[in-house]
Amino acid sequence: MKLTPEQEAVVARDLTPGEVLKVIAFAGTGKTTTLVRYAAARPRMRFLYVAFNKSVQLEAAARFPANVVCKTSHALAFARFGVKHRQRLVPGFKANTVMQALGLDGYEAAKFTIDTLMNYLVSADARVGKRHIPFVCRQYFEALKRPMPDVVALANRLGRLMCTAENPEIGMLHDGYLKLFQLSRPRLGYDCILLDEAQDINPVTAEVILSQPETPKILVGDPNQQIYSFRGAQNSLARVKSSETLYLTGSFRFHAKIAAVANLVLEHFKGEKKKLRGLRKKRADRGGGPKTIIARTNAKVFDEAVAQTRRGKTVGFVGGLNGYRFNRVLDVYRLLQREPHQIRDPYIRSFPAFGEMEAYARAVEDREMMSLCKVVQNHRHQIPMQVRAIIEKAVDEKQADVILTTAHKAKGLEWSEVTLADDFPDLVVGGKPISREDLEADEFNLIYVSLTRAMDHLRLAPGCSLQALLAYARQQEAPKAPAA
Repeated sequence: MKLTPEQEAVVARDLTPGEVLKVIAFAGTGKTTTLVRYAAARPRMRFLYVAFNKSVQLEAAARFPANVVCKTSHALAFARFGVKHRQRLVPGFKANTVMQALGLDGYEAAKFTIDTLMNYLVSADARVGKRHIPFVCRQYFEALKRPMPDVVALANRLGRLMCTAENPEIGMLHDGYLKLFQLSRPRLGYDCILLDEAQDINPVTAEVILSQPETPKILVGDPNQQIYSFRGAQNSLARVKSSETLYLTGSFRFHAKIAAVANLVLEHFKGEKKKLRGLRKKRADRGGGPKTIIARTNAKVFDEAVAQTRRGKTVGFVGGLNGYRFNRVLDVYRLLQREPHQIRDPYIRSFPAFGEMEAYARAVEDREMMSLCKVVQNHRHQIPMQVRAIIEKAVDEKQADVILTTAHKAKGLEWSEVTLADDFPDLVVGGKPISREDLEADEFNLIYVSLTRAMDHLRLAPGCSLQALLAYARQQEAPKAPAA
């Protein structure tokens, strides 16, 4: 594959000890290919490629030359600290378990304790502090006119239980052993570090990488694809000083019309000055493959799954059916129906009634639980039948008539034909685009990420917020009538 001049400029750039090079790589611009060529051009150097997640790491390991070690940050930490806790690893803490372990009298205090600990674990800080308390925690107790518990002390207690195994119900989190690794101030021992998806790296990972003083580093990413702020991710590309910043703006994924829509979003809502260029040739045919529907929320994915199965379509779910937790939809429905003996999930079963779970989800801004409540309220008594139909019609993505995914799960993927659902936030209100301050930056980024998954055909569902933005842009471009 012939490199673009932008890619060639990156590959040709030699680094001195400790130097940092930033590469801003827009959607589909061949950043991994560029890094592969960079490493291949320097066969005597030993590289560490740090990937955002396991799937990216496995794909990278198959592409990079032998002088590159491909790891996730958690894999780096596991060998030193995770292996000691491998029998007690858990994906997360439940509020009811923490409530019992710490002797608390409410789910809310337990949830805020978990959130405070999690904010600390993904930070670069040495100790838990007030800065790690979520803002919604203060709001919640102020609204109730009740004193806020000492959640910093509670988070410290929970962290000690996590590390010491004193309570068998409290296991070790993956972010827990990564934090222990960062606090140990490790020396990684490579000639150069390649940090991919740098816009979505959290501070604890950034600290591990950037604290290697003599090692040159290449930070690659796209600030406009930062979509994990809610997990503590911070744009390392913006925060780190570098000797030079290079750009990759030519996208091999899609053609000029899709690039134009992406530029419209970036210009209006992100203030982006650089222009994304579509290098792919436009195809006139629709192809014969499945169409992919990208939704903002799990609730909309459920709605779309119901609609498609009613039409007799087979559906594939990006990441697998289990990732959408339709069994939990059934459990929440059973809670609404006051059938606790039928509920499998112990966390959902711990709530005495649907109304209490819904109120709790709103109070602590538990997005997943709020989404579950919305699905149950929308579909009610049809849910058991609908879940059965979805499971019956679910197939592997390669065999599906329709592929369904959320915007977050779509990151890093691409399809020939993509339709954006109608549950993204409004971009035009009162005939004018909203201001950048009206939404969190991640929401604009999710729209950009979603539309740039399309390779040949980008469709917009009726009511999709991009429809109004395109109409506004066409209106602005229309020739003005001469004054009388």
